[in-house]
Amino acid sequence: MKHTKITQAESPLDRPLTVAFFADRKALKMDDRQVSLRELATENPVARSKDSMGHIKLGKFSGETTPRRSYRHNAAHLEVSGIEGDYDEGTMTVDEAAAALKAADVAAMIYTTPSHLQSGKGHRWRVLCPLSVNTTPEHRTDLLARVNGALGGTLSAESFTSAQSFAFGQVKSQDVPDVRLVEGRYLDQADDLDAGAVGRATPDRGEPDIAADLSDDPFRVSKAVDMLKAAAQRLTDTGTARNEALCREAFLIGGLIANSLLTPEDVADALLPAMVANGYVDDHAGGDMAEVERILNAQLQAGAREPFDPGSAADTFDDDTDDLDDIDAFLDGHVPDPSPEGLTFLTPGQCATQAPRDYLVKRLVAPGQVGCIFGEPGAGKSLIAPALAYAVAQGSEFFGLRTKPGTAFYIACEDEDGMAGRVAALYAEHGSADDFQLVKGVSDLFSPGTIKGKGSPHLESIRKAVKSQRPKLVIIDTLAMAMPGVEENDANGMNRVVQIGKLLARYGAAVIFIHHGTKAEGSTPRGHSVFNGALDFSLMVKAADQGGVIRGVVRKNRNGPPDLDIAFRIGTHHVGADIDGEPIYAPYCEPCDPGASTPIKALPAAAAAALTTLDDLGLGLGEWVPEEEWRDACTDDRQVSASEILKSRQQSFRRQVKILLAADEIEFSEGQYRIPDPFADAFDDAE
Repeated sequence: MKHTKITQAESPLDRPLTVAFFADRKALKMDDRQVSLRELATENPVARSKDSMGHIKLGKFSGETTPRRSYRHNAAHLEVSGIEGDYDEGTMTVDEAAAALKAADVAAMIYTTPSHLQSGKGHRWRVLCPLSVNTTPEHRTDLLARVNGALGGTLSAESFTSAQSFAFGQVKSQDVPDVRLVEGRYLDQADDLDAGAVGRATPDRGEPDIAADLSDDPFRVSKAVDMLKAAAQRLTDTGTARNEALCREAFLIGGLIANSLLTPEDVADALLPAMVANGYVDDHAGGDMAEVERILNAQLQAGAREPFDPGSAADTFDDDTDDLDDIDAFLDGHVPDPSPEGLTFLTPGQCATQAPRDYLVKRLVAPGQVGCIFGEPGAGKSLIAPALAYAVAQGSEFFGLRTKPGTAFYIACEDEDGMAGRVAALYAEHGSADDFQLVKGVSDLFSPGTIKGKGSPHLESIRKAVKSQRPKLVIIDTLAMAMPGVEENDANGMNRVVQIGKLLARYGAAVIFIHHGTKAEGSTPRGHSVFNGALDFSLMVKAADQGGVIRGVVRKNRNGPPDLDIAFRIGTHHVGADIDGEPIYAPYCEPCDPGASTPIKALPAAAAAALTTLDDLGLGLGEWVPEEEWRDACTDDRQVSASEILKSRQQSFRRQVKILLAADEIEFSEGQYRIPDPFADAFDDAE
């Protein structure tokens, strides 16, 4: 272990630590200082809002910045002078945390965060533990596990991110943080805590299932060998999120080892070369094969708690063997129902004690559910949706709601390049997220396939990707562009959309459609009511008020309350240069304090209908549509006016155009109209 010697102080709380102070979470400004935790405890910088709070990190950074000019990133993280941990579960008080650290004889500083004891938040605090000597970042995880163990394994997963910084100080108009100092040992001198160390939180899988020796069954052995080969091939072909892919494959293979169908040696011989081939050993393990073997063995042991019998499973690793291969049968309801013997009958007492539903986004999204984010054109649907996927990919909070980390597929069915720019803006704002995958090239997910029993070619490709990679979240943006030829006002058409969403969700992912609102008041997603009725949750995005605040309103929620407070503004980041060398800026969702809602005058129903028709014709914001084409579309479908007289419908159209122009909802130039793109300045003619 590489160490930098530091002059020792009498108490660990008085040792001068190297601390990096960042202007805010973006870390575009950095200042290094030598300060002890006892001195730090007396400081209380006050910020206007949570987003503008300064951040701290116990350690040293090189001073090199990312392309986004951030000083805080893993490659620049040189030394660790202390360990930080974040607690957000809400049940452990500061007194209890201090008592636990005192019992472990670990020196620490504890301070509460701005969310502490806020409505629905509970207790929230952070802990800082000094080291006797500076060490390198690769040893941080083991040291943090000591603190986590002393605190009962309650620290958040984000705490284990190497270069993660933490907000420090007070938000103006909120209470002064509660700061505690705990005398004790330096953390790196508390080797006895290794016995109870707890790493990054993983799901509680309960008691292991009972394994069986199936090695005398040639069919099952052959099946297991085929599954191992398929797993090795998938790992060989994996170019992103390789650590997660290895853990996933090894965990499932561990169930085969438990039933004596494979040996650990078989698995190592198959999977380790795959990790060499995909570059993981060199890129992430520094060429240390022993580290890869450690990860592999740990996941095999965890997977062995869930023995797997390939002879009885309808669904395996092999994409050619799938109980959902016949999509037409699934959509027509011809998949056999479970046998009556498989029914479960619960008493009220059993209902009261059954395990709570798991979550992907706490109180909003659960695994295996189908939902929708909808709103009027230009409201911000395609800003909040990628922000949600990014939060899941990082395992970070989404508007104060905890998430379970996992792979997120964002299927961009329109404006792929524009969405790539928005993802780049999220990268600049929040850092890397290898589990976020933008999927391009998809234009038809819901048309019947040309091969009997199959969906469209794009659906088949997505289904296989979902099955093999098992993402936690799949977002389809937008529904209208993914369903050519499917009539959204037809019950059968929208039922097909719902059922295909459920089909993808059967692999454990939450599936979210991005869609427009109804033409009148926009309080439900557009299309036949069968669609809205089948949703597990829906979020309506309301256009920015006069203060520039965009709001998300929960319209349906089977996972929590309907009054979640979601508000954001449009932020921008420089994401590159165009072919002329001029800068390109892209928008992103920037959460903000909800504040007081500014009333927005709703458009008349006829004007809203005309605006939606223009959006449909333009196929996106900023696209010009000839006036004659727009007028004819509005008068033909009679959504603007139901009059039997063509001239009356045309007069109504002209009235709605005046209303929309006065409300700055549309723009006119040389006989053409368009819906202004609120992000046009941000992209600066990037197309």
